[in-house]
Amino acid sequence: MLTLLKIRNIAVVEAADICFDKGFSVLSGETGAGKSMIIDAVRMILGERMSRDIIRTGEKKASVYAEFSFGSTPPSSVETFVDQNGCLALYREISSEGKNICRINGKPVQTTLLRTIGEKLVDIHGQHDSRNLLDPDRHIEYIDIFAGLEDEKQEYRRRYADLRAMAREIKALQMDEGEKLRRMEMLDYQITEIKNANLSEKEEEELTERKTLLASSEKLASRITAALECLAGGDRTVGAVEAISDAIASLQAASRIHSRYENLATALEEVSYTVEDVLHTLEGEQSELVYSPEELNAIEERLDLIYRLKRNYGPTVADVLGFLDQIQTERNTIAFSDQRREELTAAYRAKRQELLSFAQGLSKKRHSAAETIARAIEGELAYLNMPNTRFSVEFYTPEDAEKHPFNANGIDNLEFFLSVNKGESLKPLSKTASGGELSRIMLALKNVLTDKDSIPVQIFDEIDTGISGRAAQKVADKLWTLARGRQVLSVTHLSQLAAMADSDYLIEKVEKDGRTVTHIRKLSEEERTHEIARINVGDHVTPLALDSAKQMLEACQITKEQFNKTHSLIS
Repeated sequence: MLTLLKIRNIAVVEAADICFDKGFSVLSGETGAGKSMIIDAVRMILGERMSRDIIRTGEKKASVYAEFSFGSTPPSSVETFVDQNGCLALYREISSEGKNICRINGKPVQTTLLRTIGEKLVDIHGQHDSRNLLDPDRHIEYIDIFAGLEDEKQEYRRRYADLRAMAREIKALQMDEGEKLRRMEMLDYQITEIKNANLSEKEEEELTERKTLLASSEKLASRITAALECLAGGDRTVGAVEAISDAIASLQAASRIHSRYENLATALEEVSYTVEDVLHTLEGEQSELVYSPEELNAIEERLDLIYRLKRNYGPTVADVLGFLDQIQTERNTIAFSDQRREELTAAYRAKRQELLSFAQGLSKKRHSAAETIARAIEGELAYLNMPNTRFSVEFYTPEDAEKHPFNANGIDNLEFFLSVNKGESLKPLSKTASGGELSRIMLALKNVLTDKDSIPVQIFDEIDTGISGRAAQKVADKLWTLARGRQVLSVTHLSQLAAMADSDYLIEKVEKDGRTVTHIRKLSEEERTHEIARINVGDHVTPLALDSAKQMLEACQITKEQFNKTHSLIS
């Protein structure tokens, strides 16, 4: 269950710490007090997309912390995330700069994981969810949840996607002979052109370097010749090698007179070896450095060919070679397309028949579940003060079903039909139900599906829209009953729901430092009486209104005791 909710700087809620009780709790208060902000805070901690506009004016960030406690038996869907004390803590922070911080038990996580966990912890039913009932395309989802077909439907969708991919491949292979011939001629030309070029990925770089060298060979030759003359000498000059050799001889003669010149002679000998090495290297390069206009021309022609191929087939030589592999594969595919198409067509027919059998199995289970869920919903609606309601799940076949039998859910198309008055024929729910009826139908559906999921917390945001009187009391009874197996929270404006709740949390606006802020607090039994009276008569609560509220609370307590007594006898 949700035990603690901490809210900071969300709209008019500056700071709120709410400790929730088990069972059925209501959130009550005047219209505009900020009840919707509590629901938005829960949606935020469950990983839903949130606008930065939710941040309280003047603040840099908003945050929500939620703590769930499961004791020794956490739901299997979140068991791996629960700590050794049976607790699961979620945290989310949104900043005005757009930063999003999420944590599970203190460890940073992505928002997607927070959303995945949140879906297994809390189910929020708002007015938008009731409107989903008005969309016939969503009705099959409820049937599949009731029948426990979600895993099978995922398997069907995987097979359906494979079949569609196979159909696309078959269509791609369907080419007339003239088109096939034209395409193969083009591919043959491109393959031959690229293959004849005999490309390699490093060749362009090597040719470019050689071209640069050849284009500069005359300048290089003159510079090397000058360097050689400086080192080896010429007809009228003495080179560095000979000059150093003469200097060494002079220093060696000097060392025989005084030993201090011996080290200088030795050092100069080391220099002479280096100079001679440079001389020999330059002599070798001079012999190799021969300017060849023919070689330069051949290199430029080769680079021009590479440039044209890159212009036609890819920005780099690697891309051109990759394109060659691609068109060779395409050519082989076209060459053997008839054979491949025949093989694929045979495989497609077999897979289509398999998929049809699988979808028919789903359909059979849906038809069986449809009858059961219809009777269960009628029973729930009868309790919710709609005694003459008939509910039906109608399957229909689209006009093109023979040619295209499959859809994303199988071979079924269905819609909920409804009749709320005796003598009236069944009509599409989307065109029949009023706002109050829609709320009760949704509650009935939730109650029927309650045993089909393990979500521990149910939140109803104004499930009481459009109802009053006896119907409201029935809805209150049903919500309390639903909370016997899980925690139920409900935002309400009806005294019947507030009286039937196990706990009441008042949402109220107050002024603080010249600004409006929202406070949330749990009401005592005496305060609950006053709040129920306020809901009934407004701000001017009279002794008579208080007596009426006490009677409502007492009547609800009797209803709870009778329920508990009946179910203890049954068990």
